Amino acid sequence: MPTDLAQAYAVQEAAIALWPEPVRGWKVAAIHPDLRQRFGAARMAGPAFAGGVVPVTPGTVGEVAVIDGGFIAVETEIGIVMGADLPPRTRPWTRDELVPFVGEVRVAMEIAGSPLPSINEIGPPAIVSDFGNNTAIALGAPLAIAQGLSDIETAMLIDGEVAGRGRSHGPNGGPLDALLFLVNHLAGRGRGLAKGEVVSAGATTGVHPIAIGQGAEAVCAGAPPLSVRLVAREPAR
Repeated sequence: MPTDLAQAYAVQEAAIALWPEPVRGWKVAAIHPDLRQRFGAARMAGPAFAGGVVPVTPGTVGEVAVIDGGFIAVETEIGIVMGADLPPRTRPWTRDELVPFVGEVRVAMEIAGSPLPSINEIGPPAIVSDFGNNTAIALGAPLAIAQGLSDIETAMLIDGEVAGRGRSHGPNGGPLDALLFLVNHLAGRGRGLAKGEVVSAGATTGVHPIAIGQGAEAVCAGAPPLSVRLVAREPAR
């Protein structure tokens, strides 16, 4: 088990190399404030592979397959779709430099998932090493870029009941701050972001446990909701 984030990201890179699908996006998540000094970071990141980026047309319900018996949760997020390639560089990027690279901003939902039910209790090194505890990023309706990067109201509903309310900006900042963290973090790994890749900018209403068969609805002010239903993943053959 990795004991620090450097070891955990090394495991993540090795696992990415073994995965049969290409990376098509990244999730960003906050590290609990009580653990930030210990791990030397306020955020962490994990990849989303091609099969785990799920477009959902407004008014329809997307399906996401998750591991029965594992960790399963949903989060209302802001999704940034890159409008141009953003290469790695040694000099850190700034917020203002990133704005022209933002192609779209969309209502998003992270479907967090791992075969290990206790992954969050074990802590950030375990989360990072297991692809950031990420199963999928669902993408819904677009928001105007300026609106989507601003501080807007958000909510999560599970089976029609409100599970949480929040805003897209929090103590760590907003979606652009999450993107800034990610591009500078990835540059340290020799990675950039490609046009069309998706960045899910972090939970806005909390991390909400959910079960197979339930439906989740991510709500961001100014756009239609994003609806997803969870189904059991078929065993690999």
